[in-house]
Amino acid sequence: MQIDLAAFADYALNTFDYSELFEEDAFSVNFEGTKVYVERHRSYFKLEIADEHLQLPRF
Repeated sequence: MQIDLAAFADYALNTFDYSELFEEDAFSVNFEGTKVYVERHRSYFKLEIADEHLQLPRF
């Protein structure tokens, strides 16, 4: 299943660093009905979506 990566990037950058709900360095979220595993690193988020592995830069 695919998700809108631009929409997810906007969600991630505006939510993960600003919400006390995402204080762990690794967690999963449901986005557009798809489970996304997230690892928070200093300069990027590592994402696993099904069998796909991506990096989302943190600004």
